[in-house]
Amino acid sequence: MTDFDALDDLQAEADKAKKDARKQEIADFRWIMDDPRGRRFMWRLMGQCKVFEPSFNPHGGVMNFNEGQRNVGLFLLGETNDLCPSMFPVMAAENAPKPVEDESN
Repeated sequence: MTDFDALDDLQAEADKAKKDARKQEIADFRWIMDDPRGRRFMWRLMGQCKVFEPSFNPHGGVMNFNEGQRNVGLFLLGETNDLCPSMFPVMAAENAPKPVEDESN
């Protein structure tokens, strides 16, 4: 066995470990999104990350902080759209504000 063969084996092991880790991440994410409690948590977290709000602030440091938060939220939104796109409308509908009943008669 040459050094190159050993390197190829190490690379193959590393690639397999990455694939296995990603499979586990996908399974974990789908598990969260399959439960109403997980969807509530994800919606709240994306709201905290201000995914659907502008991050502009005239103070550069604040804007950088806002963009950092938003980047995390966009990652979660991307995972949702990639791994379980049908769950986003479900999550949005479950967390939509309830309409206020008209009290005028």
